[in-house]
Amino acid sequence: MDWFLLAMVDVVAYSISNILQRVLMKDQKSDAVAYAIVFQLLCGLLIGIAALSRGFVMPPIAQLPVNFIIMTLLFGFSMVFTFKALKIVQASEMTIISSTATLWTIVAALLFLGESLDINKLVGILLMLGGIAIVFWRKEGLKINKGFIYALLASFFFGLAVANDAFILRQAELFSYYTIGFLLPGLFILALNLKSLPEIKKLLLSKSLPKMVISAIFYSIAAVAMLMAFQQGGNISQLAPITKFSIILTVLMAAVFLGEKDNLKRKTIAAIMAIIGVFLIK
Repeated sequence: MDWFLLAMVDVVAYSISNILQRVLMKDQKSDAVAYAIVFQLLCGLLIGIAALSRGFVMPPIAQLPVNFIIMTLLFGFSMVFTFKALKIVQASEMTIISSTATLWTIVAALLFLGESLDINKLVGILLMLGGIAIVFWRKEGLKINKGFIYALLASFFFGLAVANDAFILRQAELFSYYTIGFLLPGLFILALNLKSLPEIKKLLLSKSLPKMVISAIFYSIAAVAMLMAFQQGGNISQLAPITKFSIILTVLMAAVFLGEKDNLKRKTIAAIMAIIGVFLIK
């Protein structure tokens, strides 16, 4: 399949997963850390089944120990901050803030992967970031709360992790790598938060588990589609912004299914800016 079509699969699957994650976290009693742990382990198991069916190949952990440590830390913290943010901010707001991950991915790609940045890509990125300002700007200034900070941190860690992925995947089989790429961060966060075990048990026995499983399925599809797009010839500094087309889709889905219609005009303008940015970057 063409890398651009794979990127579009990522967009749709990621947007659906976003909506389901927000549904899960709207319950104020939900434990963000427990959800992050279970979510990552579920994704690892789901992709692991596909990896076994294709012939699991152990990723080059011994050859690239530093990169795997970086991967574990970045994806682990990114997922925790994602679920923490979704307890506070709307799904539409979260997905708009997530476009900042593009900036960090491209900076890392420029520094470590030797990729180039032309004027079209730069303008596209600026348009996306401008969209964030439009959504969160108020008369008193930029609207910054704890959820906004969590979302920015999630995007920062995720953006760097994507660039690190691109380096590892030069030597790793995709499905096998992403099995480990979900399991290691999940186990790492669990090791840091053993006190979350009672909440994890409660989640596994709750009515929320089916929604969590469905969200994990779509997120897994999105993750694999993006990495397959990279292996099919997509440039990482192109793929990262293009997949942010999920911004407009999530905004629209959130308005329809979650009733997130406040500031819809601003969100629509931001989404249009994101679309222009996508085409400039492509």
